[in-house]
Parts: sequence; C-alpha cells; structure tokens
Amino acid sequence: MKKEIRKEYREKRKNIKNKTFKDDIIFKKVILDNDINNADTLLIYVSTDEEIETKKIINYFLKTKKVAVPRIENNEMNFYYIKNINELEKGYYNILEPITNNKVTDFNNSVCITPGICYSKDFFRVGYGGGFYDKFYAKNNIFSIGVCYKELLLNEINHDEFDIPVKKLITD
Repeated sequence: MKKEIRKEYREKRKNIKNKTFKDDIIFKKVILDNDINNADTLLIYVSTDEEIETKKIINYFLKTKKVAVPRIENNEMNFYYIKNINELEKGYYNILEPITNNKVTDFNNSVCITPGICYSKDFFRVGYGGGFYDKFYAKNNIFSIGVCYKELLLNEINHDEFDIPVKKLITD
C-alpha cells in the first residue's frame, strides 16, 4: 500500500506547478513559526530538487540558532551541527550530508523539520521507506514538524505501530 502511494505521490510531487512560489510560501510560514523560533536548535533535512526547498531555511536560521542536518551511519540517522551550507557533501543516496563531526547529543529545546513524500491530515507521513525518522523519533522526544505541498495532503494514510506522526504540518 505505502509502496504504491510513495510511487504515485513522488510522481505528483515532480509535477508540482509553481514550485518556487509554493516553496516561498512555506519558507515564510516556517520562519514565522513560534515553535521553530522558540527552539534553540533546528534539525532539518537538506532538500533534493523535487522536495520543498530547505537550503533557504537553513541559511536563514544559521544566523540565529544552532542548525543540524542528518547523516546516515550504520543504518541509523544522526544529526550534526553545521556552521554553513558548504559543510555538506553528497552521501547516502546522493543526499547532501554534513562533513562535520560535531554530533548533536542533547536534543533539549530542539525542533525537527521532517521530510515526507506526502502527509495525512492527522500528521502521518509516507517517507522514502527507510524508517530513519520513525526510529529517530522513537528514541528522542522531539517536537517534529512536517512540510508538505497541499496537493500531497491525503485524508488518511494507513500506518502501523512503528509510524510516528509529526506534531504539526506546514503547507502552502
């Protein structure tokens, strides 16, 4: 079931109309979000071309808070602080990952922006199938926020006991 949804919605996402405009709307909502602004640390993925643009968000918050991005190591996701966008290189599945070794060990007052191919209105997501974020959230009690184009919002997504919904969703 998720495999079919993943395939269908990845295709829909590749064909999003006015992507740059929608990315700007989401950017503005993210930078004005109280939960994000009240956090000391922002955990955030680095977007690929078909995802909601996050590099602009990263650059914006590098000026005001600690920013950390994920790196996959031994089939586990860890976050590492970066000081600028140049501290990234292609890693797991050609996704930009930090080359720094300043690993986040204290997630107090952190918020995490979570990728997803699509989301449901009750905040469950279909990711890429690795389960990295669900495993991470199962271990760490972190306020999680999903970002999603409204065209990729479903009424519901079948989920299992390992799926952990985000606490909030920001759309265009």
